Amino acid sequence: RKGDDDRAIADYHQAIRLDPTLANAYNNRGSAWAHKGDYDRAIADYDQAIQLDPKHANAYYNRGLSRAAKGNQERAIADYSEVIRLNPTHALAYQDRGSAWANKGDNDRAIADYNQAISLDPKN
Repeated sequence: RKGDDDRAIADYHQAIRLDPTLANAYNNRGSAWAHKGDYDRAIADYDQAIQLDPKHANAYYNRGLSRAAKGNQERAIADYSEVIRLNPTHALAYQDRGSAWANKGDNDRAIADYNQAISLDPKN
């Protein structure tokens, strides 16, 4: 599996070299870095994807996941909130923001976000 991530990173690096304006390539390479546990590199790629496409909800979402994995709940919450602003039906953003609120000890906000996630995607 590690080799798959390494190949993906190399492929996205090549795509970015050929066209440095490909926000999706940065987002996807960031996901490969995150899968390897290199959250700093992942966040740098998500930052670049967002700079290229400020409405790239998936890049905000993925950056939130990486920030949460690093223990930065505040910044993860900010990213999930931006996802929700851009895409109010993104159930996973509510779910993960709820988890971040819970990790901060704010159970009321966590429950509200979990309830919203369930209402958007009852099978989740």
